[in-house]
Amino acid sequence: MKNIITLILVITQLFFVCSCSEKKRNTQLIPVVLEEEEVNFLKKDLAEKEKSYDKEKKMTWTVTSGRHYHSDLDSGVVVHETRASIEYAVELMYTREKDNISRAIDIIETVLPMQETDTAKAYCGVWPYYPEDPLNGRVAPVDYNWADFMAVPLIDIWINFRDYISCDLQNRIEKALVLAARASMKRNVKGDYTNMCIMGIYVCYIVGDLMDLPDLSTYARGKLRYFYDYTIDNKGFTEYNSPTYTIVAMNELLRMKRTIINPEDKEMVDKLYSMCWRMAARHFHQPSGQWCGPNLRAYSSLLTPDLKRLFYNASNGIVNLPGEYPRIPNVIAPHKIPDDLISLFTKQMLPRIEIDTFLIGKLQPVNQKVYDGVRILATDIIGKMYAHPHFAIASVNQGYMWNQCRPLIVHWGTQEDPTYMQVRFLHDDYDFSAVNIKCVQDSATVLSIFNIAYNGGDKHPSIDRIKDSTILAKDLRLRFEIGGNISHTEFSIIDGKQNSVLMKSRDISCFIKLPYVRWDELKGQWIVGGDKDRIWADYVIYSGEKRKFDFSKMEEAVVSLYLSFSDSILKKREIRTEVDEKYLTVSTEEMQVKALKKPDEEFRIKNDYEIKY
Repeated sequence: MKNIITLILVITQLFFVCSCSEKKRNTQLIPVVLEEEEVNFLKKDLAEKEKSYDKEKKMTWTVTSGRHYHSDLDSGVVVHETRASIEYAVELMYTREKDNISRAIDIIETVLPMQETDTAKAYCGVWPYYPEDPLNGRVAPVDYNWADFMAVPLIDIWINFRDYISCDLQNRIEKALVLAARASMKRNVKGDYTNMCIMGIYVCYIVGDLMDLPDLSTYARGKLRYFYDYTIDNKGFTEYNSPTYTIVAMNELLRMKRTIINPEDKEMVDKLYSMCWRMAARHFHQPSGQWCGPNLRAYSSLLTPDLKRLFYNASNGIVNLPGEYPRIPNVIAPHKIPDDLISLFTKQMLPRIEIDTFLIGKLQPVNQKVYDGVRILATDIIGKMYAHPHFAIASVNQGYMWNQCRPLIVHWGTQEDPTYMQVRFLHDDYDFSAVNIKCVQDSATVLSIFNIAYNGGDKHPSIDRIKDSTILAKDLRLRFEIGGNISHTEFSIIDGKQNSVLMKSRDISCFIKLPYVRWDELKGQWIVGGDKDRIWADYVIYSGEKRKFDFSKMEEAVVSLYLSFSDSILKKREIRTEVDEKYLTVSTEEMQVKALKKPDEEFRIKNDYEIKY
């Protein structure tokens, strides 16, 4: 039966292709028809999503969990989701069952009109997150990503299920896709915003080819070549080693692999897809079962059930990590780990060191500036991971302390009970993006300096930049946070005057020392705390009444760190500090890091430093 349905759909698709244009096409859009067993797998996923479907509103619902950059809504508000709803509609249609298709069409009919269609508005082609938080009249900035995020599932519907919807709805979907694609082309996201660049390429590539819009097609093919060259030159994605964004990119690349037939373009897509898997495989630590750091754009410090399921499915069950997650195929996104990479997940040689050049400084849009008569160049971003049989410690030579960054992170434990230590810098209990970190790593030991960009971001690197070099704060602290399995794990302050702390976790020890701390006249102190899921050791720089900190007037706002892990007796090393008019230098016999001690402009804070091994 499936073969007959597939044949009918393919003939219909070929008829459409031939009737629309005589030009040579770059895509082959063959509808996907699932086997009965695959539909049954899909229904198990749908049964869970059914719980969040609102039959009256004809959308899925959720409750906001915090104030988002792109929303005026507070936490705890019941909302209906445009993206999740349309993705739910796609999955319903893959069952090809009458009632499910009817529900899917209801959802499409509900969500489609929420797109902004007024071409006079800058955000034409974009949808809101929720109808409860419309684009018009909102204070929070529009999230232009929602043009592409919504277009992708609509393309799925158009390719696979066009025969199930009316001509009128087909026409409205086509118009919505064209508006979304043109919004994406107008925005023209650069290669340093990986997932949206790839997603925009896919949307413009498919819509241009489908709708016979040569300008979109030309743009998309040129953008694919640009992105490929940019990524190869940089040796990877800008959102380096991201457990979140790598997967988003892989999903779009998988769609391209299934649709793009132009040989030149297909070769680039295949190579990019393999790069994604190679990054994940090289940073996987088999003993703890974790995708380790350093990471730019991570939403969790431990491997999520969704990622465990992905590894399981993409390896045909070979990478079978413990935990509760559906060990059933994801029939919508059938990823596959390249055969030559499977052993990196299952037969690791430890200890080993992975070193990555994540970003080439000279390729960045702003690659040099002059300060005090000295030219400062944008530096390469280099990551290092030391994978030991009992732990993995990872750092990046330069990064910042946004909550989606993991510039210094450690994993240990077992696949059943993993543990992490994440280094954080908090402003009023939220990760402070303006704080930058410089690291030099020698296997299990890291030297770091934290300093301040006075025009950097507060909660977000760019959306809420510090104004007039000044913040208000009631609390500032450096946190060493441990989560996951925290049993038999504890911090102890071994020398408050020397700023030294010891952490023990089963057979693992970690020595933490702050050799040099200056925050103008403030005197900090260590405290140890925790909750049911985490424990932490905090070096509290300031805690009290809300006060003003003007970074432009501060002579010093700098913290240095020595951190060393071991599964045996910790080796004591002599740590030296040197201070001159501008810089702090911290060193041991094996390595050294030097960085600005006074707050400065972001480009200089990021790039005016030295590290030596």
